[in-house]
Amino acid sequence: MARTLRRHNSMKPGRRAAAARLGAALATATVEGVGPARHRFLWGLLASLSAVALSAYHPAIPQDARAEHWKPTPREPERSPDPRDPLGARKRGLPWRPGGKGELSHSAPPAVRLASNEGSQDGPAQPFDLPPGDLETALIGFSRQSGLQLLYSSELVAGQRTAGLQGDYTPEEALRLLLDHTGLQYRFAGPGAVTLQPAGTVGTGAAAAAGAARTPADSGKPVKLPEVVVKETRELPQPSQDPPAGYKADYSSTVTRSTMSIDETPTSIGVVTRDVIRDTFSRTQNDAFESVSGLSRSNTRLGRGEGINIRGFEACTFTGAFNGMKVNGLPTDCVFAPDWAIVERYEIVKGPASIVGGAATPGGIVNRITKTPQRSNFTTVEANIGSYDFYRGMIDANGVMPNHENIRGRLVFAVEEGGNFIDFTPVRQYTVAPSVEFDLFKGAGKLLIIGTYQKFDGASYPGWPLTSDGNMLNVPRTSNFGGGADVGAHTNFTGYNGEVHYNHQFIHDIKLSAKGKYSKSDLTDNVVYSYTIGGIPPSGDSYLNNGLRRNRFDTYAGELFLSKEFDLLGQKNEILAGADYRDMTQNFLLGYTYLPVGGPFVIDNVFNPRNGIPVASDSFLTSVAGADRRSTLKQTGVFAQTVIRPFERLTLVLAGRHDNADSTNRETSTSAQSARTDSRLTGRAGATMKVTEWMNVYGGVQQSFAPQPLFITRNNEMLNAETGINYEVGAKFNLLNERLRITTALFRTYRRNVATPDPTDFRFSIAVGEQRHQGAELDVNGQPIPGLNLNAAFTYLDAVITEDNNPALVGSYPTRVPRNYVGRVFATYQLQSGPLQGFGFGGGVYFQGGYELSFPNGIKTDPYQRVDALLFYRGNKRYDLSVNIRNLLNQKYIESPGNLNSYNGFGAPIIAIASLRVFF
Repeated sequence: MARTLRRHNSMKPGRRAAAARLGAALATATVEGVGPARHRFLWGLLASLSAVALSAYHPAIPQDARAEHWKPTPREPERSPDPRDPLGARKRGLPWRPGGKGELSHSAPPAVRLASNEGSQDGPAQPFDLPPGDLETALIGFSRQSGLQLLYSSELVAGQRTAGLQGDYTPEEALRLLLDHTGLQYRFAGPGAVTLQPAGTVGTGAAAAAGAARTPADSGKPVKLPEVVVKETRELPQPSQDPPAGYKADYSSTVTRSTMSIDETPTSIGVVTRDVIRDTFSRTQNDAFESVSGLSRSNTRLGRGEGINIRGFEACTFTGAFNGMKVNGLPTDCVFAPDWAIVERYEIVKGPASIVGGAATPGGIVNRITKTPQRSNFTTVEANIGSYDFYRGMIDANGVMPNHENIRGRLVFAVEEGGNFIDFTPVRQYTVAPSVEFDLFKGAGKLLIIGTYQKFDGASYPGWPLTSDGNMLNVPRTSNFGGGADVGAHTNFTGYNGEVHYNHQFIHDIKLSAKGKYSKSDLTDNVVYSYTIGGIPPSGDSYLNNGLRRNRFDTYAGELFLSKEFDLLGQKNEILAGADYRDMTQNFLLGYTYLPVGGPFVIDNVFNPRNGIPVASDSFLTSVAGADRRSTLKQTGVFAQTVIRPFERLTLVLAGRHDNADSTNRETSTSAQSARTDSRLTGRAGATMKVTEWMNVYGGVQQSFAPQPLFITRNNEMLNAETGINYEVGAKFNLLNERLRITTALFRTYRRNVATPDPTDFRFSIAVGEQRHQGAELDVNGQPIPGLNLNAAFTYLDAVITEDNNPALVGSYPTRVPRNYVGRVFATYQLQSGPLQGFGFGGGVYFQGGYELSFPNGIKTDPYQRVDALLFYRGNKRYDLSVNIRNLLNQKYIESPGNLNSYNGFGAPIIAIASLRVFF
């Protein structure tokens, strides 16, 4: 029976498409040479896959039916249009709520959508450039270039190919040529919307007769059909659940909790898409963050730590953090970066984001979105090989349950070995990430279960001192002072993460969202390096310093909120309210000694190291630990937000939040304990005005609040909670038929009670009073012409300490923050026609102004530029090849900033990595 269509996004869900089944062969995957860790890995893998394995078998499904139903579909993920206007109401002059893109999305729609029965309409001739190959890929390009929305079942186009087309055609002519010899026919469901269905499909009555007469079943030619009634509807996917295509994303609702598009949101939001991660071969999170303005590295120590600055404020540190990082909208620590195989994208909300994230620094919040089940069957196998004995493999398998469309699953498995350019720092890492999703209550509810297990074994090098006059050491970048793994240094990490997400759509446009998690990060890092007070003298002499760092984080977190859309003054508005909770505990130990143990201590030479003295045992370094503490943060918050649209082009956002945070810090060795309770009300107000169809301007003010349980003074006192306030204006341009977005922002942020390392003892912290950070940002993302993908980001930052109890620090630039500017330009181009069609090339330049390393300022690293390059072939839908070259000009620079005494990490020399991806 036909369903009724509402013109806003309140379609009732019908049957849902797709469900999950994963290849059992992956359960037998092992990693050679893991040693004693192998058994722990296998048990962890089997446990994490048990839910998937159970859901993959159903006694009612005969074995011979499984292969028949297990059919591959194109690897291009399904995309969601603007969920508020699925049929292009605005273009047809129908009632429309303002803000956002205001136009039809040009991405491929999900499986089936209801279409209105309106007459056909064609447009004038226009240029099209669609290469031959996979039909669904061509249809995605056609939708973007024509502005038409295509409505079809993904099964119809699975495995289909098209001859493509180039030249000037009307949209109807272009679509007819694309569908030639595919066995598909089309129907204009109204201006801006076209449905596809199999040739020979007929309706009833006269329409059926006409359709039968015009469309014989044995004809493979596409023809225009009479009006029909689509009798099946499916719920539109939420924008947060559909991976964005290309370099441009239109939604970021996972962290903003709203259906507002990025254009409509009155703050600056950056998204690092999967395609950007792939093309730049971002092995670490900091590599990926180069593509977003306002973000830069802080000190990472391991190279895989999460030292992240947002607008000059340290959001994550190598020791871990309570306030700067989220995974799928829930808090996490910053102890160790994940394997990028499990990452779908990163979303960055810039500016104080306490309203969306609870405790947060004034710079913003990073939200890591991991891969989850999709509504089609596919498997991707990837192999990488590169410089410094780098080997890596990955399997990403997604499946739907045959005959059970309410279940789907996904499994990602990755293994990596080698690749560190520093001598004696081996790498062996493997990651497994299963996830299962269920549609419940006839599609009204959705249950998602996510798991991740990560294991790393190897060694690391913390970095170098500078020379006594503050310059970069003239040593080989590959050198390891002390001997690394050859003398017993080791780095071991184990991480677990489990999440449950549930979303439910009630009547009257009421939505419920609930989620919870538990995660554990456990790091042990025994390293040998040079730590020389005052820097390395001209002679190059240095003691051998041996340190042990143990860092364990346990995190419990949850969130629950209700939201509702309502009509007011003829416009759609939103309101939500909810609560969240987190309980985070860190056990941190730091012990160090000079080598050899028992003395006399040896002076080695950094220019010609001997590297033969064994490191101290973990137990010895534990016994001499100078820091051994347990820190906890228990925080409860309640929040509310409303989105009001007084008239068509104006969006107002008002939000408030109250937090109560209990923090404790206890020194294990002395039993000394400090504790405090912080309570704070924070708010956010902003407005977006749609000036033209392609331009939004916005302005807003936001507050932040962040307890600081990790930062202890030498007197064992906990620092007061950090607070911040930000004033921001900007503009967002959606150009070239929405293929290219340009975002600009001007901001001024004040931060009070700032924690920075105590210059007299790096283990402790001091509060420097107040900082003022102001600047300008520019981001460009999208596809300005067919085949060309562009990413550009630039930040100008003016940061200064404005208040401090030490007058000598007032006026100083913050340490470990790029001085004044940081940015990148990166682009790729794929040839669209000719004998080299499918081949492509790309590259870019990353640049920054160097880091200040001392208070007061006076020691600074040099500015640098790094050139990267890419060659690839993507002309076959079954596989692609690429070669990435990083630091093409082999520049020498400090990438991870420390201080005069140590911890300055070089960027890698020129490296090349070849990748092969095969799609099933």
